[in-house]
Amino acid sequence: MSLDEVLEWEEEGRRVRRERADWQLIESLPPRLRAAVKFFIETGDLRLAQLLSGLDYEDFRELLRRARVPVLL
Repeated sequence: MSLDEVLEWEEEGRRVRRERADWQLIESLPPRLRAAVKFFIETGDLRLAQLLSGLDYEDFRELLRRARVPVLL
């Protein structure tokens, strides 16, 4: 896989996460959680976003589910 293909794949993931996310719910979150969810949407880095949120892994995954943010593993 070339660098261009990887960059295209990452941009496609970012686009899908942005489009499907429930922005009304995300904007209503406390600042730390809102920032962590937005970080995940932009980067796709689940572990770092989870650490930034201060939640445990399962609780952060549940928050992403509630916010309708797709998580591809």
